[in-house]
Amino acid sequence: MNTLYNFPKAAVFGRRLAKSKIYEHTTPSTKVKNLFVQQVEKIIWAYKLSPATINLPASDGVQEIQVFNINLRTGELSPDVLQTIDKAIPSPILFELNYAGKTKYAASYKRPSEADKSKWVVSSHLQSNWLKGDTQTSELPVVLNMGALYQSFLTNLSPLPFRKGENLDGLVSRIDLLRLKEREAEKLKNLINKEKQFNRRVGLNRTLNKLKQEIKNLKR
Repeated sequence: MNTLYNFPKAAVFGRRLAKSKIYEHTTPSTKVKNLFVQQVEKIIWAYKLSPATINLPASDGVQEIQVFNINLRTGELSPDVLQTIDKAIPSPILFELNYAGKTKYAASYKRPSEADKSKWVVSSHLQSNWLKGDTQTSELPVVLNMGALYQSFLTNLSPLPFRKGENLDGLVSRIDLLRLKEREAEKLKNLINKEKQFNRRVGLNRTLNKLKQEIKNLKR
C-alpha cells in the first residue's frame, strides 16, 4: 500500500475518544493500560463510514466502518492496544497511526461470532508500511457495499496475495497461521543458538527446516 486515503468530508466525526471510555467496555490488564499511557498520545474518532455518509449500502456483518486516528508517543504500538480498542467498539475499525509526520494503516478482520452475534471475533492486525506526509492520496475504492469496502481495506493491508478461490476468511487464517509459524521458528533459532549438545542441535535443526518449509508453503 503506497497511498493515503482521502476520506469524504461528509464522513467526518472528529471526536476525541478518552482511554477511560475504552476501559469501560473491556477489562485491560495493568500492563495494557501502561502501554496505552506509554505509547498513545490521543485517539480521535475521525470518520464514520456508513450508508448515510458515503452512500454505500450496509452488508451482512458490516453496517459501518469507523476510522480511528491515533497519535503515537513513539513509533511503536503494541498489538495489545489495538486489540483492546477493537474489542471495545462493536464495529469494524480502520486505524490511522501517526508519528513524526508519517502515517500507517492497521486493521483486523473483525466479524460477528457465529456462536453469539452480540460478540465479535477479532483477528491479528494487518499493517501497512509507514507513509510520509507528502504521499499521494486516493479516493475510497469504488465498491458496491460496506462489506466490499472493508474487504478492500484489508486486502490492501495483506502481506499475502489471495490464492485462487480463496476468500477473506481463508486469507486471514493463513496470515495468522504464518505469523504463528514464524514465531515458532524464531524461538527454535534461539534454542539452537543456546544448545550445546550436538545431537540435540541436529534434532532442533530438523524441526526448524520443517517449519521453514511450512512457512514457505503458506506464503505461496
